[in-house]
Order: sequence, then C-alpha cells, then structure tokens
Amino acid sequence: MRCQSTSVRQISISSEPHRMFFLKLEWAKDLGSGFIILLSDGVSAWSGEVSEEDVSREAQEIEMERERYVGDLHLALTGEGPAAEGEYSFHLTPERPGSTLLQLSYEKVQNDISFRLGVVELQSVPEPTEVIRELISHSLEQSVRLRAKNQHLLEENQKLRKEQEHITKEMERYVQGKETLERDLYSRFVLVLNEKKAKLRVLQERVRELEESIEENRLRKKKADSEDREATETAADKSPGEESDYGGSTEDEQEAEPRCPDPKPPTQEMPESSPMDDITDVAPCRKRRHRHLQQLETQAKRAALDQRQRSRSKRRKSKLC
Repeated sequence: MRCQSTSVRQISISSEPHRMFFLKLEWAKDLGSGFIILLSDGVSAWSGEVSEEDVSREAQEIEMERERYVGDLHLALTGEGPAAEGEYSFHLTPERPGSTLLQLSYEKVQNDISFRLGVVELQSVPEPTEVIRELISHSLEQSVRLRAKNQHLLEENQKLRKEQEHITKEMERYVQGKETLERDLYSRFVLVLNEKKAKLRVLQERVRELEESIEENRLRKKKADSEDREATETAADKSPGEESDYGGSTEDEQEAEPRCPDPKPPTQEMPESSPMDDITDVAPCRKRRHRHLQQLETQAKRAALDQRQRSRSKRRKSKLC
C-alpha cells in the first residue's frame, strides 16, 4: 500500500498508565481504504496493518454506517479533527500468553458506555531504533511545518490587524464626512425652506390683494350699474312727458293751423294780397320747422340712451364670460 498521509500522536494505554507510547499512522486515501500502525514506547516498536476489508467488517459488526465509522476511527487514531462526543481509550494486550504478537484495541466511551471500534495485531519490529528515528524525524518535520504555519498565521494576523486599523480610520473619516455632509444638506434645506416660505407668503399676499381688488371692482361695477339703471329709469320716466308735450304741441298747432282754401279755378281772378296775408302764411311754416327740430332732438336722445345701454350690456356679458 502506497502511503500519502502520516500522523504521529502520543497515547496512553489503560493497562500501563505509567508508560508513554507514540502512535504513528500511515494511510493512502483515507482510513477506510486501510492503514498501517507503528507503536513505540521509545525502546521497542511494533507494527501492524488494517485492510479495507477489515474496516468494512468492523463497521458491520458494530452496526454503524461506514462513513461515520471512518470518521470516528480517524478521531481515535490521529486525534485530529473536530471534537466529538465521548472519549477514546486504547488497550494493549498479548494475543495469547507466551506469544510475541500484541493486540491494540481502541474504544469509544460515550455516556459511560464503551464499545470497541476496532483491533489490530502488532508484530515486534526487529530494529526499533529505525522506527524511533522515523518518529523523531517526523516530529521534527511536523514541528517545522507547524512553526512555519504559525509564522504564516502571525503574518496574516498582523496584516489583518493593519487592514482593520486602516478600515477603522477610513470608517471614522467616512462618518465625519457623512456628518459634515448632513449638516451642510440640512443648512441648505433650511435656506431653501425659508425661501419657499417667503415666496409662499408673497404669493398669498398677492392673492389677497387680487381678491380685494376683484371685490372692489365688483362693488364699483355694481354701483355704476345701479347708477346707470337709475339714470335710464329717470330718462324713461321723462321721455313720455316730453313726447306728449311735443305731440300735444304738434296736434294743437295742427288743429290751429288753418286749412288752405281750395284752389280757385283758373278762370277766377286772385284778389290782391295784403301784408297781413303774408304774415299768416309764414307762421304755420315756422311752427312746423320748430316741431321738426324738437322731434329730431328727442330721437337723438333716445338713440344715445339705447347705444349706452347696449354698450353696457356688452361689457357686462364680456366680463361674465
């Protein structure tokens, strides 16, 4: 089996609590595909191998899913990975009395109940110093790797701390800028609001003035219309009397007007005219001329009143529209 991963850990054996043992584990893909165990107490060394079939058989015997069994096996033998419920213990016993083979069993203790995860047979290594040398070499390499990893983590931590400080300063600067911007915007908002309020007051004042002006114009117009109506009614009351006077004068004059005598036949000689006849002939013509002038003056007054009333009605209609 070609190994790709290696793990070394220190374990304690329940049957020999005063001795320290070092467990080296080698596997290819995962522990489910099989693994090799090397056990040493610093003086002697033992080795053993567990195949993939052995892992499957152990999982079936304890009635556990294979993936879960492989996970518990990894925690028990390597000590790496997330903390699991319960603890793990190891037991080292001879396979049988007088035999050089040893059996290493590993158990899981959970809720005061222990059950065996597996067992592996270990054979004595002829040259334990080589195994011990490999354990020391692996431990030193692991120490170097851990030290390099620790150094890398320290550098990353320092870098992250600097980035955190830089981000904190930037956040403080952003907060100050935000507060300054908020104050600036608030002051501008107050100025704009005051300007809007002033404009609103001016507009309200203009509206009030326009309403007062419209009310004054309405009252003035109402008063003018009332005066015009009174003038029209007065003129209308006066017009019939004048017309009757004019009519009476005309009728009286017409009644007083002497009728012209019928023309005499041409054979009859005309009497000689006297100055008194000329005076009587001129008076009716003067009266007719005077009566005609009075009629023209009355018609002109009526036309002027009618024209004024029509113009006022037109203005009233245009304002209503």
